[in-house]
Amino acid sequence: MPEPPAPSRNHLKELLASYQFWLIVALLAILGFLQYTPEIRPLPITLSGPPSAPSHLTRHAVERVLLVAPIAFAALTFGMMGGLITLLVAVLIMLPRVLFMSPYPTDACFEMAAVVLVGGLLTWLGEMENREKRLRKKVIAELKAINTISALVCRSLDLEQVLGTGLDGVLEVIDLQAKAGIFLLDGKAQELHLVAHRGLSEEFVQQERIVPVGECLCGLVAQSGEILFTEESGEDVRHSRMRETGSHAHIVVPLKSRDRVIGVMFLYPRDAYQPRSWSLELLAFIGRQIGVCVENAQLYERERQALELCQISNEHSRRYVRNITRAQEDERKRMARELHDDTAQVLLLLSRRIDTLASSSGRLPEHVAQGLEELRDLTGDILQGVRRFSRDLRPPTLDDLGLLSALEGMTAGLPEADGVETELEVIGERRRLLPETELVLFRIAQEALRNVQRHAQATKAVVRVEFGDNRIRITVCDNGKGFEQPEMFGTLAQKGKMGLVGMRERAQLVGGTLTVRSGLGQGTVVAVDVPEEGH
Repeated sequence: MPEPPAPSRNHLKELLASYQFWLIVALLAILGFLQYTPEIRPLPITLSGPPSAPSHLTRHAVERVLLVAPIAFAALTFGMMGGLITLLVAVLIMLPRVLFMSPYPTDACFEMAAVVLVGGLLTWLGEMENREKRLRKKVIAELKAINTISALVCRSLDLEQVLGTGLDGVLEVIDLQAKAGIFLLDGKAQELHLVAHRGLSEEFVQQERIVPVGECLCGLVAQSGEILFTEESGEDVRHSRMRETGSHAHIVVPLKSRDRVIGVMFLYPRDAYQPRSWSLELLAFIGRQIGVCVENAQLYERERQALELCQISNEHSRRYVRNITRAQEDERKRMARELHDDTAQVLLLLSRRIDTLASSSGRLPEHVAQGLEELRDLTGDILQGVRRFSRDLRPPTLDDLGLLSALEGMTAGLPEADGVETELEVIGERRRLLPETELVLFRIAQEALRNVQRHAQATKAVVRVEFGDNRIRITVCDNGKGFEQPEMFGTLAQKGKMGLVGMRERAQLVGGTLTVRSGLGQGTVVAVDVPEEGH
C-alpha cells in the first residue's frame, strides 16, 4: 500500500494530538459500554427509582439519547464531516441492540431514529456555526488586507512609491506567487503606459510599455472597467499581444477613482490558480483603493509642478523688478548728480551775477534794480527746489554716511516743507547695512512720509529705527485721518494705494515683510522688517 501524502499524515497527527478527539472517543466508548452491560444500570434514576417508574427509562433510552452529546460536540469541533462520522459510529453502537437484543424493538427503532434525526440536525447547525466562523474570519482577513494595502499606498504622495508599494502590498497580502505590473491610462492618447512591474522580463517590459485602449486583455479592462480572469491566457483569443513564457492564468484589475478608470493592474500567477468570487471582489476593492491613491498622487504632482512654475515665475518677476529698480536707482543717481553738478551750479552762478548787478543798483534805474532783486529771489527759490529735488532723487548722504544720516536729513526737512512735525527715533546699536538694504529701507520710509504729506492730513509723524539681532525694523506712524484697511493686502491696488503696494514689493526684494495698520480717524502705521544678510 502506498504511503499517504504528507498533508494526510499531518492532519492525522493533528487529529490524534487533539484532546477533543479523545474526549469524543471516550464518550462513545462509555455510552457503548452502558448499552451492552445489563448488570450495570446507566443512571441513578434507573437504579434506585421506584417500581412505578416509567418503563422507557429502564430500556436503555437514556443511553441512546446521551449519544447526541458526542455527535453535537464533534460537529462543533471538527465540522460536518466530524459530526457525520460520529453519528455513523453512534448508529453502529445502537444497531445490534436495536435489531437483536432489545425486548422492545419498535420503541428502540423509534429512539434510534430520533437520535439520528436530532444528531443530524445538530450536525447541520454545527456546520452553520462553523461556516459563520469561517465567514467572520474571511471578512476579518479581507479587512486586514484592505487596511494593509491602504496603509501602504496612502503612506506617500510620490506616484512612483505609491505604485511600487501597491504592487508589493497586493502580492504580499493575497499571498500570490505572481508576476505583476501596473498600467496608467493616458486619456488623451487613449493608451496604457507601463509604469511599475515586478518579475517581468526585460523584453516584455520594452515591447509592452504602451498598450492601446481596447487591445488585448489589459486594454479591454481599461475600456470596460470590469475585473477579468482567464485561467489560461495562452488559449484566450482576446490575448493578442506578447505573452510571458510559460503557462499561467491572467488577472486584470481596473484601478478606479470616482468610477473613472485611471489604469489597470495585471497579475500572472505562476501556479494553477482558481480564484474564489470573494477573492476577485477583494482584488477589485483593492484596485479602487490604489486608484484613489494614484489619483491623489497625480494631483499632488500636478500641484507641485504648478507651484514650482509659480515659484520660478515669481523668481523671474522678482529678478525683473530688482533689475528695473536697480536701473531706476542708477538713473536717479545720474539725474541727481547732473542736477547737483550742472543745473545747481548754473543757477548758483546766475544768482551771483544777479547779486553783482544788483549791487551796482546806484547806476541802474530803480524799477530795474527792483526787478533784479525779484529775479535773484526767484533764482534762489529755484536753486533750493533743485537741491531738494536732487536730494529726493538720491541723497548723497545715503551712499556716503548711510541710512540713518539720510533719514535724519529727510525728517529734518519735512517741518520746513509741509509743517509736519517729524521725529526720528533710533533703538539699538547703530550700524551700516548692505547698500541695497539701506536703499530699500530709505525708499520705503520716504514713500511712507510722502503719503503722510499728501494724504494723511497729519500734524506729527514718527520714524522709528530698531536694530535687532540680525534684523532691522523701521516703523513710520502718524496721527492723520487714516483709511479703511481692506481684508487682503492685494486689494490695495484696486483702491488706488499703489504706494503701499510698491513699498511691499521693495521689501520683498531684500527678503523683508511689510505690514500696514490703519483705521478711520486712527492714523496709520507702516512697518517693514528686513533680515540683515551678510551683516
